[in-house]
Amino acid sequence: MLVGVLVGLAIMVGCFLVPIAHFILGPAGPFIAGYWGIQFAPNPGRHYALHGLIFGSLLALTMGVILVGVAFLLIALFDDSRVKVLVWLGVIVLTLYTGSMGTMGAMYSSLREQQRAQREAEENERES
Repeated sequence: MLVGVLVGLAIMVGCFLVPIAHFILGPAGPFIAGYWGIQFAPNPGRHYALHGLIFGSLLALTMGVILVGVAFLLIALFDDSRVKVLVWLGVIVLTLYTGSMGTMGAMYSSLREQQRAQREAEENERES
């Protein structure tokens, strides 16, 4: 699961690095990260919703830790009470956004994989 989360973080960073496309790819980054990152996380027979929720929660937790570090750096640089409130509000909103979009992407990917496996099993059953 850790490898999948790291792949997801790399995808989110990569979405922000593309110069003009980052306006579109940036907000979609957590969904894309969840969709592709979950494929690197083994699924020991869990329901797709639970598997996606666990992955999205780990992605949000990792992003939250990174954002808290950035928040402390910004608060150290700009010592104003209004900035502190906005920074912590941003940390909360971005962490929740990352978690929810990552969960939706992971659930969608897991659901598609589960449906594909069911179709293959039905085709194999028909052939035999």
